[in-house]
Amino acid sequence: MGLCFVGMACESTAHSSGIMAIILVNLVLLGIEVDVAASLAYGETPVYFNEINMLVVGIFMMEVLLKLIALGVRGYFCAKEKWWNIFDFAIVSLSVVELILEFLVMTISGNMDSSHLRILRFARFARTLRGVRVVRLLRYIGSLRTIVFSIISTMGSLFWTLVLLLMIFYCFSVIITQSVTDFCRLSAELGEPHNCQELTMYWATVPESMLTLFLAISGGLSWKEALNPLRRVGVIAFASVILYVVITIFAILNVVTGVFCNTAIESAGADKEIAIMKQMKKQDAQMETLREIFTEIDIDCSNQISLAELKEALKAPKLRSFMSSLQISTEDAWTLFMTVDADGSGEISLDEFVAGCMQLQGPAKGLQAR
Repeated sequence: MGLCFVGMACESTAHSSGIMAIILVNLVLLGIEVDVAASLAYGETPVYFNEINMLVVGIFMMEVLLKLIALGVRGYFCAKEKWWNIFDFAIVSLSVVELILEFLVMTISGNMDSSHLRILRFARFARTLRGVRVVRLLRYIGSLRTIVFSIISTMGSLFWTLVLLLMIFYCFSVIITQSVTDFCRLSAELGEPHNCQELTMYWATVPESMLTLFLAISGGLSWKEALNPLRRVGVIAFASVILYVVITIFAILNVVTGVFCNTAIESAGADKEIAIMKQMKKQDAQMETLREIFTEIDIDCSNQISLAELKEALKAPKLRSFMSSLQISTEDAWTLFMTVDADGSGEISLDEFVAGCMQLQGPAKGLQAR
């Protein structure tokens, strides 16, 4: 009985909301602590930060222990949500290690050396990792989960996009660098090396040229600045940059954007849990609307709908339109009434009305009301 109660408590919405609130508060406090400690020496950080840190770690430890007690070791590490549980266990374990290390270092603060400082830095870094638990929001916020999963789904497309862009960077860099190198050699032979000073800023080597081409399309550099010095080099180098800009900006990047959007949309629709959550929200909205309609139909406020009241209500375009959206026929009020009246009492209660309409919705079940 006790284990059952602990399990129900761990799975409750209140428990999840409370833990998420603590995680968010902890994340804010971590930022404040890092900001305050940035201007202080080791050992000068206010003590209350350590006290809050111990309190938060204690709460997280209790959460993990309660789940272990409720689910058991096998249930905790092998259940449906095992990866979330393992993630939580790893972060909390790291937090406990961080507390122990910091305590040990502080006890010998009078004999602090470089090795102790390295341990303390590791402990502080481990503390900041606790903020990573904020990703648990993905379990509870469907919109955030959709965005993150959509981004992850585009990683394959992103990889091949980078491969394609690297190939383009390389090919154009070879052409432009070769032209610049020939021009600079000729200028040196003619005793005019100053002509190459501006060119070598952008096109000195193939890697440097690739970086310039990347910056030119990513906003890190105006491509006109890199193009102007090439006017002296020749038509091939100058035209190569123009062609590169046209191909990458007006063709490749636009096509890639379309591919990314299509992949993200497909992944969002393929996520079963997100689809279930959307369907549940849709059903909840429909049921709430049905309750409001029931109140409007129940003219005498008896919490029961009679056949006469239903016939009168079906004359209203609003109800007919809503029933049509559920694909429920409203042509025969008597058939609809008898179908929804599950107990055959001659009157429809609120629960009967909502449940009956929800069961009848759809093209196949809608035939039952005809």
